[in-house]
Amino acid sequence: MKRRASTLALLVSLTAGCSVNSLLNQMEAESDKSIDLACDCTNVFPDRAACEAQFGSFLSPFDRECLEDALARDKKASKASLECIVDQHREYNDCLEEMLDCNDADSWQGCQDIISANDCPQLPAEVQTALQPCGKNDDD
Repeated sequence: MKRRASTLALLVSLTAGCSVNSLLNQMEAESDKSIDLACDCTNVFPDRAACEAQFGSFLSPFDRECLEDALARDKKASKASLECIVDQHREYNDCLEEMLDCNDADSWQGCQDIISANDCPQLPAEVQTALQPCGKNDDD
């Protein structure tokens, strides 16, 4: 499930020493943690594979190399947006760890408002345009 970046240029550090690639890795790790927390509720999901299919990783619908290339068009703005998303996802996972009760299907509801893309810096139009073709196409 973990993918390695194939574009060496994206390993260039950004202002605080974190690259876009590193932030994408952190986003994926936080997403995987959310999946693990939800899928540990075996009384809700009798089969872990079915659970994982239901909650696919945040980045799984996207072509990773395409994402990296698009975000690299404005590394500083991309970094600010990704850092915010990672922080939100960490806070969400902390909430899930505290609130999630596998015997209460509504227990996670209190955590849903934590993740809001509108609360994070928006990506520049150039980056957003470059991201549009990054969805995976299984027909290729």
